[in-house]
Amino acid sequence: MSAQQNYWIECVSIAAEECGATLTQEQIVDIAASVESGHENYGMAFYSPPASDRLNQIESEWKSKYADLQREFEKYRSNAETAVKRALRQHHDTNVSIGEYGEVTRHEGRSERIL
Repeated sequence: MSAQQNYWIECVSIAAEECGATLTQEQIVDIAASVESGHENYGMAFYSPPASDRLNQIESEWKSKYADLQREFEKYRSNAETAVKRALRQHHDTNVSIGEYGEVTRHEGRSERIL
């Protein structure tokens, strides 16, 4: 017998002892097999999603939040560049970028720092 079968046989034996039932070894083995089978089908009877479903949901949520933050940042950057173009009286088609330390660079064929 396998370790799993022995486990279920022991569970049934203890349960029978605790409730005062007298069972033959054959009855204990048969009941243990039924209990083991019932345990194997528990997930189908009372659905509980696998951990991977929850992990996939968490991953999907953070990817969505990250994409939202990226869109928000790009919108902020675009608005900031538009404001700088207006403040520095640049043409609306001018390609302007704002650097890490606030430097403003115009890109028209060659790059030129304008602020």
